[in-house]
Amino acid sequence: MVSPHELLSTIEAALLGPSPPTATQRIELMHAIRSSLPALRTLLSYPSPKASDRSQVQSKEIRLPDSSPITLDDMDVQIALKLSDDLNLNEIECVRLLVSANKEWVLLGREPLEIFRLAAGLWYMERRDLITSLYTLLRAVVLDQGLDADLVADIQKHLEDLFTSGLRQGLIMLIKELNREEPAGFGGPNAERYVLDFRGAIVQRRAVVSRERLSLSHCLVLSVLVMRMSPKDVKDVFETLKDCAAEVDSDATVQLQITFSLLFSLVIAFMSDALSTVPNKASTLSLDASFRYEFHELVMTTGNNSNVEGFVDGVRLAWTVHLMLTQDQSASRNTILGASSKDLANIYSCLELVCSNNVFHFFLARVLQAAAYQNDDEDMVYMYNGYMHKLMMCFLSHPLSRDKVKEMKEKAMSVLSPYSLLGSDDFRDDTFSDPWQVTQMGCQPFVSLLELVSEIYRKEPELLYGNEELWTFVNFAGEDHTNIRTLVAFLRLLSTLASDEEGASKVFELLQGKMFRSIGWSTLFDCLSIYEDKFKQSLQTSGAMLPEFEEGYAQALVAYLDVLKKVVENGNPIERKKWFPDIEPLFKLLSYENVPPYLKGALRNAITAFIKVSPVLKDTIWNYLEQYDLPVVVGPSVGSGGKHVASQVYDMRFELNEVEARRERYPSTISFLNLVNALIAEERDVSDRGRRFMGIFRFVYDHVFGPFPQRAYGDLSEKWQLILACLQHFRMVLSMYDIKDEDISSAVDMSQPSAMAHVSPLENQLPVLELLKDFMSGKIVFRNIMSIILLGVNTIVNERSSQTYGQLLEKAVHLSLEIIILVMEKDLFLADFWRPLYQPLDIILCQDHNQIVALLEYVRYDFLPQIQHCSIKIMSILSSRLVGLVQLLLKSSAAKCLIEDFATCLELRFDEYQVIENTKDDVGILILQLLIDNIGRPAPNITHLLLRFDVDIPVEQTVLQPKVHYSCLKVILDNLEKLSKPDINALLHEFGFQLLYELCLDPLTSGPVMDLLSTKKYQFFSKHLETIGVAPLPKRSNNQALRISSLHQRAWLLKLLTLELHLADMAVSTHRETCLAILSQIFVQCSDEIFGSPNVSQTNDADANHAGNRTFNKRKALELLEIVQFRSPDRAMKYPQFLSSLKYDTKVDDILRNSATSEMGGVYYYSERGDRLIDLDAFHDKLWQTFAQVGSHFNEAEKGELRESIQQLLRWAWRYNKNLEEQAAQLHMLTGWSQIVEVPISRRMSLLEDRSQILFELLGASLSASASPDCSLKMAVILSHVALTCMAKLRDERFLCPGGVDSDSVTCLDIISVKQLSNGACHSILFKLMMAILRNESSEALRRRQYALLLSYFQYCRSILDPDIPASVLHFLLHEEQDGDEELNLQKIDKEQAELERANFSIIRKEAEAIIDLVTKDAMQGSEAGKAISFYVLDAFINIDQEKFFLNQLQSRGILRSCFMEISNFSCKDGGCSLESLQRLCTLEAQISLLLRISHNYGKHGAQILLSMGALEHLASCRAMSLPTKARWVGSNMGRDRAGEADKQRLLVTPILRLVSSLTSLVDSSEFLEVKNKIVREVIDFVKAHQSIFDQIFREDVTGADELTLERINLIASILGKVWPYEEYDECGLSQKLFAMMHFLFRLDGISSSFIHSSESIENQKKLELVIFQLCFSLSSYLYFLITKKLICLRVSDGPGDPSEPGRQRQPQQLTLNLLLDLLSLVTAALERAGEEKFLLLNKIQDINELSRHDVDEIINACMRQDCISSYDNIRKRRYIAMLEMCHMAGNRDQLIALLLQLAERVLNILLIHFQDDNTDSQDLSLLCGNLHAILERIEQLREEKIGRGLKSFQRLVSTLKEMSIRKMAL
Repeated sequence: MVSPHELLSTIEAALLGPSPPTATQRIELMHAIRSSLPALRTLLSYPSPKASDRSQVQSKEIRLPDSSPITLDDMDVQIALKLSDDLNLNEIECVRLLVSANKEWVLLGREPLEIFRLAAGLWYMERRDLITSLYTLLRAVVLDQGLDADLVADIQKHLEDLFTSGLRQGLIMLIKELNREEPAGFGGPNAERYVLDFRGAIVQRRAVVSRERLSLSHCLVLSVLVMRMSPKDVKDVFETLKDCAAEVDSDATVQLQITFSLLFSLVIAFMSDALSTVPNKASTLSLDASFRYEFHELVMTTGNNSNVEGFVDGVRLAWTVHLMLTQDQSASRNTILGASSKDLANIYSCLELVCSNNVFHFFLARVLQAAAYQNDDEDMVYMYNGYMHKLMMCFLSHPLSRDKVKEMKEKAMSVLSPYSLLGSDDFRDDTFSDPWQVTQMGCQPFVSLLELVSEIYRKEPELLYGNEELWTFVNFAGEDHTNIRTLVAFLRLLSTLASDEEGASKVFELLQGKMFRSIGWSTLFDCLSIYEDKFKQSLQTSGAMLPEFEEGYAQALVAYLDVLKKVVENGNPIERKKWFPDIEPLFKLLSYENVPPYLKGALRNAITAFIKVSPVLKDTIWNYLEQYDLPVVVGPSVGSGGKHVASQVYDMRFELNEVEARRERYPSTISFLNLVNALIAEERDVSDRGRRFMGIFRFVYDHVFGPFPQRAYGDLSEKWQLILACLQHFRMVLSMYDIKDEDISSAVDMSQPSAMAHVSPLENQLPVLELLKDFMSGKIVFRNIMSIILLGVNTIVNERSSQTYGQLLEKAVHLSLEIIILVMEKDLFLADFWRPLYQPLDIILCQDHNQIVALLEYVRYDFLPQIQHCSIKIMSILSSRLVGLVQLLLKSSAAKCLIEDFATCLELRFDEYQVIENTKDDVGILILQLLIDNIGRPAPNITHLLLRFDVDIPVEQTVLQPKVHYSCLKVILDNLEKLSKPDINALLHEFGFQLLYELCLDPLTSGPVMDLLSTKKYQFFSKHLETIGVAPLPKRSNNQALRISSLHQRAWLLKLLTLELHLADMAVSTHRETCLAILSQIFVQCSDEIFGSPNVSQTNDADANHAGNRTFNKRKALELLEIVQFRSPDRAMKYPQFLSSLKYDTKVDDILRNSATSEMGGVYYYSERGDRLIDLDAFHDKLWQTFAQVGSHFNEAEKGELRESIQQLLRWAWRYNKNLEEQAAQLHMLTGWSQIVEVPISRRMSLLEDRSQILFELLGASLSASASPDCSLKMAVILSHVALTCMAKLRDERFLCPGGVDSDSVTCLDIISVKQLSNGACHSILFKLMMAILRNESSEALRRRQYALLLSYFQYCRSILDPDIPASVLHFLLHEEQDGDEELNLQKIDKEQAELERANFSIIRKEAEAIIDLVTKDAMQGSEAGKAISFYVLDAFINIDQEKFFLNQLQSRGILRSCFMEISNFSCKDGGCSLESLQRLCTLEAQISLLLRISHNYGKHGAQILLSMGALEHLASCRAMSLPTKARWVGSNMGRDRAGEADKQRLLVTPILRLVSSLTSLVDSSEFLEVKNKIVREVIDFVKAHQSIFDQIFREDVTGADELTLERINLIASILGKVWPYEEYDECGLSQKLFAMMHFLFRLDGISSSFIHSSESIENQKKLELVIFQLCFSLSSYLYFLITKKLICLRVSDGPGDPSEPGRQRQPQQLTLNLLLDLLSLVTAALERAGEEKFLLLNKIQDINELSRHDVDEIINACMRQDCISSYDNIRKRRYIAMLEMCHMAGNRDQLIALLLQLAERVLNILLIHFQDDNTDSQDLSLLCGNLHAILERIEQLREEKIGRGLKSFQRLVSTLKEMSIRKMAL
């Protein structure tokens, strides 16, 4: 059995939704109904208390059905027993209530009374859900809701079964029993009188039970139309009706409504039974003769209680009509023969009784006009009116009753006076005075009958359609009126009949023709003319008094005018222009003081109806009004304090204050204000800003609205009508007129004293400014409006429910709130000019905190949603202005109520089942926007308060408990968890997710909210990835608004999940489990081994089981991307042919080109999402204003085409708005998707399994999507960014620790088992990337990203093996592990690498023409950033070029020559200090890189091509290298200077030197003479051209240089070493600098000092050591060249000019063999050290699995790679990282060994040359040989197993030199 709440939710979702129920909903509905039939059959029948159950509860251990045993404490037992006693409920059921209450609300820490009230409230909520479910089912069957007939039939069958089993009797009994003062009713004398509702608010139990009784009575009414009443049911309902009528109180609205329901149950039962024409469903009541007799006796029995008799009369009337109808049916069927005369007697007796008691007056005054009736359920009232219509039509059309009506008419004509009208409005008295107390003359049944019929159709005018019986009665009732009373009643009936267009036409024709002898339009206008002539003649007679206006005639005129008003208002807009050509007579009586005010009111009301007939008529009305109506004389205000002098003229002030005030009735003033309000509202010229209406404003301000609280009112309805007219005037003033700067200064003279500054001359006053001044100083209008608002919600609700003027009061509150909002829109601007005399309204309101509370508490007024809108808007304004608003509310003790009121309002909106078209009127959206807007405001703010953050402590320390405190947060979370009714609540869900996202983003609320959302209950709603995340989008053609919102919902959900993945603290179990759940949802699989937590494993198992129910065709990340892949709707303008032909399309463009909003004169506005949309109203007005100027000469046909063209433009604008919103939503979701993809793979990649495959799929999907023709340019940019991230992570992923192995051990094979994608996968990526780059719609910004992705791809493919690990190291390690199979592995890898490079080249070559054209275009014409990356792409193409294909392509396009021209023509005006210059330098670097790549990749051929283009000449003329190295950046300091210098060196100097060094490779491969004549000369010229750069580099301190500086020194040494020996004259002194550098570096302490003073880490020092030895090798090569080519001979030792000796004059430094010997000693020591380190590293690598975690962490720390691991990483990953780092170190050592061997060999060769030279001094050599011999012996000790290289040739050289040294020593 489903719970009552589930039953109600299922029923409402299926039956109340905006669209027909789906097949699934129908199945669920029928299942729920069938499951709940037992509960409905025994409605509200619960198990009663039992002694055994009571004892079990007292034992404190209970076992509920389907649950484990529950242990109770003393308080639980006490509360359960109290519930049982107070509710007459079984004790076990009470325990269940407590358990349910604890699930819904956390009960821990609450008081026993509060727990009792919560549990009781929950019980009543279950009862309410069950009753509402039954009511909804009945309503679906009875009312036409457009449901499927079969579905309705199925529901009706179940309902009929329920009523057959006695449900109706149960309803009747419940209505009786619940009204008793006992536990089963509203509680016994000692019972708790209050319960807590769903929001935790205290409500009276009696009120709750009364609402139950009302709902049950409504169900009873509907049940009659589902299944007819039995005779017993009728009698029981009749008895219940009399009981309720006897107890009814005039102030008890609900009691009255229950009584009405019982009355109409009988009315409907009799009418539906009698009117049945279905053969198998003949009248059941009439066939029961005993019932007819018994019930007739019951009905005819009279009593003494007037209230009861009135309701019984209503039943008598229905019974009479039933008898008449069934008597006709019986007579026609001849089924009853002998009883007809008796039946007729019964009919006549009953008919006589109801007419003599004037039942018509009862129905009119006490039922239809009662406030309780008018405020009842709309559907029920509609049904009541419908059956009143049937009842009266049957009554008026039946021959028996027609005769009685005719008799009543004749009696009324004979009894009533033809002239007087006694008790003019007494018959409309709303009090419950007895009918018999009213004089017979004032309450004739015929008059009441006319009034009743009029009232029925006034409420339901659609019942007039096709109602011929009614028009027949009208023709009868309009004949031969001999008195005013019946005439007035008939005319009022005519005014009701004119409530629609068809009725208005009929009534006009009826009074226009000769149907009635004395009733017609001519009678009205003739009478007005006669009175006007009579008054005019009286005025012309000197001293004569104006004749008295007979009251009867006045009332008749009022009735006529009411008919005129309705006819004009509702008549056909075209036809009514011809109906009344002359309306001047309506004005002529307005100025006479003897005309009754109510007649003037009727005249003005009729005039008001003519205003909208035509603009011309409106101007005519203004003229007549000024000519005839009473003037408005502006005098001193009521509260001015000056002496008030009575006016000598009869003006509006006099009539208000002297005439109407004495009578305490104000119809004339009300009508006057309504008339001028209607006229002003139609004014289109507002240029004078209301100055011409200043007199009217002063009259309203000073004389009407100002003193209204002090006036007496005979009818409170008139009081509120008067107030409404004033408020409407004020609202118009504030909304129609703008304020100009000159008005502000003239309105207030700040130079005057404060007392005088408030007063300004009348001619300088503007209504809008005067009204604002009143509010901003807290004057009379402000006070009066606040007095209305301060009545409070409770008072308004009570008045609205119990008084006929309640709706007027409600509207007055609404207008007052609107005026407050309008003032707040303008006051801040004015306050800046008018302070301190005038203050913003919020400051005025703060003077009394009750005012603010009163404004805000209207959020709970749910009778009129517009009032809630205003209250929420005021809260939004105040929250943005008042920093201390929260403290103010806390101090006023209103905070708790406001929290609950806002939550209730939001929850009721979530429960709605009708779509709200205008989102600006959606209270749910307003509340959510209020919460979102206030998040970032100073704490504590309104968002913190309404979401139940603890505002008494720092907000960030709050522990949110939505189940403990009812608030908006609970409502939002509950609804986001269910996401029910997506077609209705889509926007609410969207803004709900946005609110949570913004809360998680805010630094104050982030912690509490993320902790709450990470709990197992929510887990950041990751489950919705399965529901809304991958659900198909609604079709654009069906529901575009839902489609847009669905996209935004997914976007906010994805961004919310991304925030958790980004910010979550993985040390907290809830966050860790949530992250794992999210990753599992997005990427399917998730690794938990790194945590080693059983809880995580359980989470993953649960997720796996959940995911196992769906197919794994695609990862959800890819499904989400597919959702957003659709062609964006077109927003292009298509101009109508008519406008294009006239070339007016440019005018439309001008309108749309203005980006201003509609408030600033434009045509745009910003939606609640921030989209800039076209304001259709403003656009329409602009178009008409524009084309009105040029279309004045158009003929009618052209004007028609113009109107149609404007309509087409408006339709386009509407589509434009929708399409723009959809595009924005599409981009928003794609942004959310990009974040949910990029953040996990960037921050949580280690938690995923199969990472390379995931990245490959994401990369491929992103590229495919960006290449799709449906992908817009903005989408492609986002997708390319995702692809870049995936590609970067793929590169990182290659050399990460392989996963999926259970063992903790690692092997060296893991190094080559990299997660490299297969060649086929790489090819697919490249192919998709090419397609994406070559897409039709592109931009440079997009291509820059795509080029970066292409470069990243090439980098990924460049080396399958880790480039930092030499092959020799891999050979050694694999040989130790695999016994020779390593060759096969490495060969396979090399083969695959070659195949990949060939395939890459082949793929690009296929698209070479297009891709190279595109890249070269960007390289030549793009921005500096675009040029730079384009050159790098060309660089990459050259790098993979295998057939010189790309080189030829570049040459044919002139790219290389263009590069050289730009290099030589480079100029920088600002010295390279601006960003633009820096970008240009980057482009220059890219160009040089391309040239270097050509030289490098094509070797001698490439270098020759560059040289043939004058490469060195262009480089020599490049002015970029001449930029001042100490140029200051604007606003920079010394640190910035050094950084700028370093950037220039990196961007320019180093690349150029690399290129020059590459070009000097031709020196080594050329003949000596050729070199000397050409190549060397150009290089030397380059050196001389940039001698300053060379000198600067030479001056660098090697001891503190970084790697880049050492590289530059090495480059210039290499360049000079190759070309400078050919320079015959060393004018630059570069040779000396080279020798000085050699002299420094070759010494024993030279190289050592370079590291002793270095602050780098050990590993970085090793890298620097490698670079320094490379420099030494370059210098030794230069020296070797000099010795071999120029035959320079070195001395063995320094001579007398040794600069190392102190006190000697410094001379050019000379190299000696001793210095070379020092270098050889250094190299030997470095070789020994590097070999030993390499050997130890390789051994440690082999033993890596035997090292402890501590040892492994020490290795990682030594390598400074702590960033690669976290505390959760297992030992296997740590060992892998340590092994990889040691392999890198071993590779570095291996590279150093190779370099040192070359350097040692070079030094040994130099020594060998000198040993072989006979010119060398033998004595000096012998001294040298001693030291050399020792070094050579150390070299001979080197072993290949440690060095890792073959040393045979090297050892032979050593042996040769050793032998020669021995011989030299022997000499």
